[in-house]
Amino acid sequence: MTSHAPGAAPAVADGREELRDRFPGEVLLVTGFPGYRAHALVDLLMEREPNAELWLVVPPAQLEAAARALGGTAPPRGQLRLIPGEPWAIDLGLARQTYAELVARVDRWFSLYQTTDARASRELCFRVNVGSAREVVELSRVAEKLSHVAFLSSSIVFGDHGAAADEERLARGQTFRTPAAESLAAAESLLERRLAETPVSVVRTPPVLGVRRTSAKPRSSGLHRLLAQVKNAPGDVALPLPPGANRPVQTLPADFLAQALYAVSELGTRGRAYHFTDPAPPALAEVLEHAAAHFGKRFEHGFDARTLGRLLLKSPAFWLSQQSSWALSEWTEATQLSTRGGDRLLERAGLNAPSLLSYLSSVLRETELLASAGQLEERLASQPFEVVA
Repeated sequence: MTSHAPGAAPAVADGREELRDRFPGEVLLVTGFPGYRAHALVDLLMEREPNAELWLVVPPAQLEAAARALGGTAPPRGQLRLIPGEPWAIDLGLARQTYAELVARVDRWFSLYQTTDARASRELCFRVNVGSAREVVELSRVAEKLSHVAFLSSSIVFGDHGAAADEERLARGQTFRTPAAESLAAAESLLERRLAETPVSVVRTPPVLGVRRTSAKPRSSGLHRLLAQVKNAPGDVALPLPPGANRPVQTLPADFLAQALYAVSELGTRGRAYHFTDPAPPALAEVLEHAAAHFGKRFEHGFDARTLGRLLLKSPAFWLSQQSSWALSEWTEATQLSTRGGDRLLERAGLNAPSLLSYLSSVLRETELLASAGQLEERLASQPFEVVA
């Protein structure tokens, strides 16, 4: 697979036409909007499927944000419908009549109402992840036309499994570092047990960034906070590289994820899991060196205790804060995904997964935008949607 020029859309392989107009007349259900992953998918579906209907189940408290997110779009009359509901709740939190409409009319479901937030409480994680999977099973059991569900998961379901994880087996005797990982694995297990009545394909990826061809408002991540550490570091001291700087940084942008989910819904096989990941992940040190060049800073190569001491006097939280520790763990210790099935599907769809360095300039600009808006700080979530990306 090949990478792309900075800021470009994922390339369509030579001689292949992009997937388009595959679901005319169908009703496509999307949960997770207005989260940035679902936002990127909705942008794609409105462009590629003008003859399909998009039904978005949106938490009531997010309806205003959802309307704002769609404010710059002009879908054809009847193409888009916002439905107040809670994707984790029984019957999606819908009135009986509205749920009956879904049962009778929905053809495909893109389920993006999940959390991978390492700081989210156990109660919220299980409510969101297991609740959303339960509702996939329940609607599949009674839906008259539902032909496929694309369920978004994550590499975190493999927990502390050290070797590369293939697509066929979820249970590997792994233990989990966070409630988000444990609950998402439990959600997948539930879907696996109910495959006889649930037409689902699972998509697993490393952490997802909301950059490039998506109009979604950026949301801060641990990687943004690491890059902001470089941005805010003193300019007169060579910076030390953090522990684990030789480890690869695995991520994908939300607009590529949208294309992959679209391809899975059209070309994927019921009961299969598909892995997608960066084909050439850079080391954290390389990412930070690019950030230093962008922000006018420099790194010290090799350990220098005096340099580190001077830096800590000026910026005592540098690399040593709990926030930095969490971010380093999240972005450099993810389980490596074996992508054989995902690669074959991308080839059929004429897609290539991008490498982080090809769009890192966009991530750096996004970091500056989030920093200037004061949106880099982590906030303790109390409501389910607050932990959904």
